Amino acid sequence: MTPGQVLSTRLFPRGQGADACRITGLAARCDWVLLSDWQKPQIRLVQQRPGAPRHIFLSLRAPFPALLHFAHKVLPQLAAPFVLVSGSEDITLPRQTDQRWRQYNAAEQTAIQAILDSPLLIRWFAENLDDAAAPKMAPLPLGLVFPAGGADRPMEWPQVPPLAQRPLRVLCAHRLREGPQWEVRRRVTELARGPWRAWTTVIEEEVTEAEFAELLQSHAFAVCAQGGGLDPSPKAWTALIHGAVPLICAPSLAGAYGRLPAVQVPGWAAGSITLDHLQRWHARACPRMDGAARAALRQQLSLDYWWQQIAQAAEEG
Repeated sequence: MTPGQVLSTRLFPRGQGADACRITGLAARCDWVLLSDWQKPQIRLVQQRPGAPRHIFLSLRAPFPALLHFAHKVLPQLAAPFVLVSGSEDITLPRQTDQRWRQYNAAEQTAIQAILDSPLLIRWFAENLDDAAAPKMAPLPLGLVFPAGGADRPMEWPQVPPLAQRPLRVLCAHRLREGPQWEVRRRVTELARGPWRAWTTVIEEEVTEAEFAELLQSHAFAVCAQGGGLDPSPKAWTALIHGAVPLICAPSLAGAYGRLPAVQVPGWAAGSITLDHLQRWHARACPRMDGAARAALRQQLSLDYWWQQIAQAAEEG
């Protein structure tokens, strides 16, 4: 089966109120969708299908009012088991470690715990999960982002050079912004210029999407260091589409990215990436990236694949 849409959890437009938000991607598959935005109206509940909801999407575009509204207004309405899917923002769950956002206050922490404690909750699939041991929670990748539309189009799948034929080089190309949230990327850039320089290409200037795609297709690996949120995508998804292996450091997301030919590096330190490591990772990834395996990879990046994980959890519950 040729997959259709690529996985996408982000909803747009933002900043125009919940009524303006389009329900696309993963949210469009859910029975109920709780939309949120910082502009009024902040909250809108859309019941896309009649009857008790089995799958509910919780947009965290305005995370604090959305979590409170779900716990106080939506949860009491439910009378049958359900799977919750949350996403559409970089804020993390359940502890909130993104430094651009404030911590959850006592009321919001209570709301999160009330959701988790509900006997009706089967599973909570969360984008930017920050605690792999959180009960009932599972990590969900964000996939690709389509702020101008396009989340419903078929996945683009280019012809790319096989991984086996690529040089053992790492691409380091990411935006650096001010603030502590971007310290990880600054440290990675310093490592790429220093102890990793023999096998790393560092791109300092802004490049177009087409140029970035060409760079990915000429490298075996791509550094996907966290910046906005814990999730290494959309860069990791883009790297895999263009045949490069994402190098990530996101232990709490291992349950999701472990399904893909991505490499979890032990940390962003000088000894975390060596030529010996690259050789082993390359040998391990080639059978999962090249030839017939590339069709399987396409399926793993699709909306259908991740919806199947959610639907299966609902059935087992």
